[in-house]
Amino acid sequence: MLNCLNNSSMLHDLGNPPFGHFGESLLRTWLKKTVNDQSVGAELTKAEKDDLQTFNGNAQGLRLSHTIQDLNLTLGQYASVIKVPNTINELLLGHGKGFSANGIESDYFSWSYANAGVFLSEKDLLDAIREQCHRDLRHPFATIIEYSDDLAYVLADLEDAFDRGLINPHTIISLSKQLLTYPELSLMHDVLGPERIEKLFNKGKTQALFYLRDVVSYYVIRDFAKAVASNLDYFIQTGEPDFSTEYYPGITVLKMLKSFEYQKVYNHFEVQTLDLSGSSYIKGLLKHYESLLFERHEVFVKELLAQGGDPFCMRIASRISRRHKETYLKSLELGKFSEIYLRIRLIVDYISGMTDTFAESEYKILSGIN
Repeated sequence: MLNCLNNSSMLHDLGNPPFGHFGESLLRTWLKKTVNDQSVGAELTKAEKDDLQTFNGNAQGLRLSHTIQDLNLTLGQYASVIKVPNTINELLLGHGKGFSANGIESDYFSWSYANAGVFLSEKDLLDAIREQCHRDLRHPFATIIEYSDDLAYVLADLEDAFDRGLINPHTIISLSKQLLTYPELSLMHDVLGPERIEKLFNKGKTQALFYLRDVVSYYVIRDFAKAVASNLDYFIQTGEPDFSTEYYPGITVLKMLKSFEYQKVYNHFEVQTLDLSGSSYIKGLLKHYESLLFERHEVFVKELLAQGGDPFCMRIASRISRRHKETYLKSLELGKFSEIYLRIRLIVDYISGMTDTFAESEYKILSGIN
């Protein structure tokens, strides 16, 4: 079990594109525009169009580990990384509603396109998991990893934001006051009260931030484990802890910290400036690579193999990695999807697999920026 959790934890963010969730939204916007293009969309089935408009790092991570890298993992390990074990087509039919992603807060239609955990290209893997693991709902390990990931990132981002001057001691002390206005957090007054936090900041920011990290971690882990233990059968069956029986202050604090950072950190001018730069890189790369979509199939294959075709397209296709090209050609031979579906997947696979710095570098090269 521990090995499965360890491996799944390492795979958890494998498919995240450059610039994170903002990068995901940019890719979804481009995919929506692309599938609705008359010349491109005419070759796609309705199911393929819906599937391509869905993009998120979780589903891409499953594709990267299984289809592209062909890792030798068990079905249980693959199941443990899928947040929402449904394709977009299943979600649009209402399957999976209420059993994934800790509840659906936005409208279900938009949520489905942003959160479907499996692409059509990996549907065979999902079917094998359902048949061999005897479950249609989320794997309990996927939930453990997601809460662990939320906890790790919310604390790391808080410290990073402080170090970069996006927030200051007064901001955190004000947050402490706000937390204690909630009745279910009254038991945490002694450990998270503004007086205690202010005293720790007077001793040094390291002590204060480390203290916050330790306290929040303790309560989140304690409450998560308590909720699981209180209704273990429910957790195993649905993959979700049962938080309905009592107050869980640690979980409330975690949600409030995520909301606080969304308002004060991720929407900070400096962070948004970086995102806007990232937008230029991703949009620019997609603009260059989408020229490959308008080549005839036989010409595109020549360009992909550096055997002819349009000189520009052949050169830009040469930058796509060997592994991605092999995945495209292998999938083409299987004949399960239209060629243009696989070509779009190829472009998205390559660009979404870039790091922030590599995306910037490639954009500058292709745009002639020294």
